[in-house]
Amino acid sequence: MEMVNELLEQVERLAQLMAQHGATRLDLSDGATQITLARAASAESVPHTDAMPPLFLSGYEPEEPTGEEPTESLWQPPALLEVRSELVGYCTLAPVEIGSTVARGQVLATVEVLGIPNEVVAPLPGVLEGWAVETGQPVQYGQTIAYLRPLSEE
Repeated sequence: MEMVNELLEQVERLAQLMAQHGATRLDLSDGATQITLARAASAESVPHTDAMPPLFLSGYEPEEPTGEEPTESLWQPPALLEVRSELVGYCTLAPVEIGSTVARGQVLATVEVLGIPNEVVAPLPGVLEGWAVETGQPVQYGQTIAYLRPLSEE
């Protein structure tokens, strides 16, 4: 047990060093033992790119304001539910196609922590609208994994 505690302390120290220096991945090897530490890139470490310049359409004439208040659009985009990871680890997506209907409790992904897979399930019935991560990608606590369009439960 003491050896495990020492190993955990070493991993914590390495994670702190990674955070201090902005590293996102660290691979260590000592004979038969291999350890990989990974974390999401912080906003400061992501390179900044200039915003795309505005697009102009030739022949487009904007409408003149009429002084009337604009009417509210009848179409509203569907509210999407973000299914989030409750753990830090490596994500493996379930074989669910985008556009598929999923049931409450259906497994959408697993997050592997220290070799133990933990299921990420749909909190309610819905339609899978998209994935926010890829299989094999490290995920953080609270990171969005999938987007669901809720269906009414009957």
